[in-house]
Amino acid sequence: MAKTYKLGLALSGGGVRGAVHLGILNVLIKNKIFPDIIAGTSAGSIVGALYAAGVDLEKFLEDFKSINPICLLDPTVTGVYILLLFFYYWTKRPMVHWTLPKGLFKGEKIEQFLEETFDKKGFNDLKVPLSVVSADINTGQTVVFCPRKNVPRKKLSNTVFITDRSLATAVRASISLPGVFLPRVVKGHTLVDGGIKNNIPVDILHSQGATKIIGVDLGVSESRAKVDSIIDILMATIDIMGDELSHYIRKEHPGYYIYPDIKGVGYKDFHRIPEIVEYGEKVAERELPKIIKYLSS
Repeated sequence: MAKTYKLGLALSGGGVRGAVHLGILNVLIKNKIFPDIIAGTSAGSIVGALYAAGVDLEKFLEDFKSINPICLLDPTVTGVYILLLFFYYWTKRPMVHWTLPKGLFKGEKIEQFLEETFDKKGFNDLKVPLSVVSADINTGQTVVFCPRKNVPRKKLSNTVFITDRSLATAVRASISLPGVFLPRVVKGHTLVDGGIKNNIPVDILHSQGATKIIGVDLGVSESRAKVDSIIDILMATIDIMGDELSHYIRKEHPGYYIYPDIKGVGYKDFHRIPEIVEYGEKVAERELPKIIKYLSS
């Protein structure tokens, strides 16, 4: 018989705004509301993995303040190489025959950082089951990393489950924004940001036996900072696409949904993470009476 979990927590993607999940989790934990099972997409997968791996969230935040996120980026090509490549292709080959990198950054440094942060844990090492959502850019399949015991018995349409990879590999795949990071290839699947298929994975939690679900959906904020670079445009595109898909997922799967409206935060505002976490705590404290009522109903 499949196990039943009382409380599932679904955490959506949303770039830097995903730090709000840390604040919400802090308040839930302080009020002795402990998720029994978690699913996360993109930024939500990072926070979900921190909790599931037993990482001290407050210590992680303190340690992260001393890290320059730029140091975790590893360009696929250098500036000089780009210029030489451009000159060669411009003079020797028609533009239609150009072959350009599949992403601006390799993602290897981030994956190494995540391996150390998660203590090299795999999904079957976790006390709190976690699912991490990504998408196969070649086939359009949803690819879910999770423990073996949490693969649903009933097959989900166009969905593949992988159980034998590390948390770091799964999260690296889930945050691979198309065009920004190279896709992460796992078992023949070319994986990119899960937000293009399922930005608020409450359906995954339902299929795994969660009876009550809290979903934190960052969605698209009308007061989001204006885009001013190609990376901003790509991330905003994922946000908009994810929000449209989430609308249908929420309609089909009941739960208690929280919609933090983080005003004016850009996709590169890493210095504002402590402020965003604090805002998440305020949101959770405001929602707490309704959450308690939902859980006791």
